[in-house]
Amino acid sequence: MHASLVSKVRNELSVCPGQICVTSECWSSIVTDGYISLTAHFIDSEWVLHKKILNFSYMPPPHNGVSLAEKIHTLVAYWGIDKKLLSLTLDNASANDICVNILRSQLKLKDALVYDGALFHIRCCAHILNLIVQEGLKKIDVSVDKVRECVKYIKGSHIRKNSFRKCISLDDKKGLLQDVPTRWNSTYKMLSSALYYQLSFYQLELSDSNFKCCPSLEEWKRIETICCFLEIFDNATKAFSGSYYTTSTLYFPHVFRIQLKLVEACKSSDTFMKQIAE
Repeated sequence: MHASLVSKVRNELSVCPGQICVTSECWSSIVTDGYISLTAHFIDSEWVLHKKILNFSYMPPPHNGVSLAEKIHTLVAYWGIDKKLLSLTLDNASANDICVNILRSQLKLKDALVYDGALFHIRCCAHILNLIVQEGLKKIDVSVDKVRECVKYIKGSHIRKNSFRKCISLDDKKGLLQDVPTRWNSTYKMLSSALYYQLSFYQLELSDSNFKCCPSLEEWKRIETICCFLEIFDNATKAFSGSYYTTSTLYFPHVFRIQLKLVEACKSSDTFMKQIAE
């Protein structure tokens, strides 16, 4: 069955009339094993946009640019698309820059790149936004840690969950969300959900002597300010993360809105927000 599916996908890739765009990303498991993904994006003869996850493979160390280039070149050659590549989208990392330079040189030897490879390297805009926001969140890392600990404490036992529910006068269907610290958008959702139940945190603090990590009023104000600011980044990240529509045309309007927001914040009388924007 695996062989027949591989043959089917290879055929789809070979008969597509245009070039193929590839995205790749690396992960580390909880035991620090490395993995790499390879996804193909192409338009068929009926002008339908396709996304095919070609590989999710073990990536042995070292995870440097040379090793990444070798791995990706092996994978695209396996699928028979090494002479049909238009672009390769990667996270914004120095190892990836080295990887792209090596791959570009290899593919140029085969005369396989459009415009001599000028369009080959695409930097993942969602990842760049992630780096920007993570840097901004450092300005309130103490407040974020407090909210994170609050959520952990409340969700840590059924008794504490029930105690918190008793403090809630709002709709409890929204619920508190726990974040993944490396994913800023999950931190944004956690902070937004906590803001919604801000008064309930105060009530729990009064009724539970062990609940000692509630943010101060000033910290809540800063969290509210930055959540309003992060909404525009969240909207852009969601738009850039789409798979079944073209995203390159969405880049300029979203980044321009972010630029306007940053300029506005730099001129703000709010010194906290001005410091973050600058």
